[in-house]
Amino acid sequence: MNTPDFNLISWFAQRADGAYKDEAFIRKHFPNTTRVAILKGIDVQYFVEYDERTNLQMVSVRGTANLKNAKEDAEYTESKNLKLGIYVHSGFDADANLLYQDIKPYLKKTAKISITGHSLGAAISTLLMMYLHQDNYDVGQSINFGQPKVTNKKGVIAFNFLPLTRVVDENDVIPLVPPITLFDSIHGVYEHLGDEVILLDNQQYRYLNEHDAERMSVGSFWHNLGHESIEDHYMANYLKRINNFIGIPLNNPVT
Repeated sequence: MNTPDFNLISWFAQRADGAYKDEAFIRKHFPNTTRVAILKGIDVQYFVEYDERTNLQMVSVRGTANLKNAKEDAEYTESKNLKLGIYVHSGFDADANLLYQDIKPYLKKTAKISITGHSLGAAISTLLMMYLHQDNYDVGQSINFGQPKVTNKKGVIAFNFLPLTRVVDENDVIPLVPPITLFDSIHGVYEHLGDEVILLDNQQYRYLNEHDAERMSVGSFWHNLGHESIEDHYMANYLKRINNFIGIPLNNPVT
């Protein structure tokens, strides 16, 4: 994605938000849905759509959006994933592996597969893209929202070719999870892969080819992780922000 297509971003955002709804809502609003499931033990829901006309399978993964889970997300350690050959966030990867095993029987090798998610769902989605690529699935353009980091610099270098765009609210601190210096002395700091659209105030945005967020210390990170930042992390906030860009000329990037 060289420049943001906010109609496309909105299309993905509706599905990332839809993953939080119940099955009846999902099937009503996304009529191409072929599967809705909640993974036992980890309370992660996902749904799959298949558009026969475009031969696209769309996977949408539910996330979390509360302070308790945000703190738990930051406290996991990295571990070596032998299949991917990189170090990854242990908790996110455990969830992603469970989802991948559950969803594989329902995936079409002949279809292009795109993925979306918010928060924890976004982290799982990014790791799922890696698993799918390793198993020779055709991974299409994917867009995530408010995603925490999932790997270190070597992991980013290994998988930065994946067609991933991350959408980030400028006031949402969850994309900075885990914060800098937490594990940098072990396997290197966590980093993001993919390009980044940062939603600013006054219908402005910043587009980056790669992650360039301010590096924060652990202390300042938790100091700033309050009620306001959690509100900014909610998917409802992302939908509102994105809808502000629909139908307006995109002549307002901030460089």
